[in-house]
Amino acid sequence: MNLAFNGVIQRKLALLDTQVGRLETHLKGITAEQFAENWALRSMAERALQVAAELMIDIAERIIAMRGAGPVASAADAMTALERLRVLQSAATYVKIVRFRNLIVHQYEEIDPAILFDLVTNRLVDFRRFRDEIDRAASSPGAASGA
Repeated sequence: MNLAFNGVIQRKLALLDTQVGRLETHLKGITAEQFAENWALRSMAERALQVAAELMIDIAERIIAMRGAGPVASAADAMTALERLRVLQSAATYVKIVRFRNLIVHQYEEIDPAILFDLVTNRLVDFRRFRDEIDRAASSPGAASGA
């Protein structure tokens, strides 16, 4: 099955781009101090990062299913499976994203604003790198055969 023609994956990649773009737009020019003092900005950032991570997980699980390589036990395992399938060069960064998503979802007290600010100002490139790796895998010769 060709990943390039899977509309669900393409739609989720577009939604991932939208989440990252919205974060960049809404946080442009915001200082770390302004961010730390603004509950609404922090909440928006947490939710957008959670959604972006969920999209990555959904994409990973769909590819794993298309390749007949699942199921996997956890979202982190899904990223590792994509590395094993040679869809991703390395799963390490994406496993960290999944773990941060788990922190957002399961740690009910406040996330450290400094860590959150660093993620939304310096690490959004990781989401784009994931998208680019999925696009490369979709257009590679082995994608059509599911190899």
